[in-house]
Amino acid sequence: MEKNICATLDLSKSLSNFSLEMTKCLELTNITEWNGKILKEREEKIREIALILAGQCIAILLYNLSQSQSANQTAMIQTRSWWDTTMQKHGYRKRQILTVGNVLVTLKLPYMVKKKPTTESKNKMSIQEFYPLLPWLGMSEGLTPLVWSTVAQYGAIASSFEAACTTLTGWGIDLSLKRIERLTYKFGQIGINLRQSKILNRQMDILSGGNILKDQRVVIAVDGESSRRCRFPSRRTGELEGWSE
Repeated sequence: MEKNICATLDLSKSLSNFSLEMTKCLELTNITEWNGKILKEREEKIREIALILAGQCIAILLYNLSQSQSANQTAMIQTRSWWDTTMQKHGYRKRQILTVGNVLVTLKLPYMVKKKPTTESKNKMSIQEFYPLLPWLGMSEGLTPLVWSTVAQYGAIASSFEAACTTLTGWGIDLSLKRIERLTYKFGQIGINLRQSKILNRQMDILSGGNILKDQRVVIAVDGESSRRCRFPSRRTGELEGWSE
């Protein structure tokens, strides 16, 4: 699959390209030469075309959100506790977001800045930027939530990050090995932080109730794995006594 496909932001054009490419994939030519390998290649091509169309549609959705005054105002309100009160609006800047199918969409987003002196020189200022729309929609890492959660999923269950990289590429997510590793660990850390927050709220008796487990059967299990101890060779006899459980 091609890497970093530019978003067209044109649904009619995307559907036209999809129809054209899919029609080619559905053609039955040289049937006598077909086998399982050829069918698999055709399946993969159909999947690729479908993922690109999905990415183009998601790109249009993101573009519409970025252009919506209501969405930007909501983002400011929802992220108010995340940005410093000394920050000020500083116009617009372009940011790229990766969607499924390796479709890359460029959004022009409002952002805020906070200037503070650097440790090197009082005359130099470092600029801290904040884009309210990105954390509000879970896209601070330059990926859509679906892409990030998929990366974390395969990064966690695969035998290695190399294996996860191969699988993700097949599903239209082409990222470097180091980035997959970093995103997987960061996603896991967010879950740990959320758990710790819930535990702290429970200890402070301010944890809000919910109905997630209502009418559900809950099983609490404890791993009863036996402990094992290794006995070293006796200094007197030199015999190895082996493992005990």
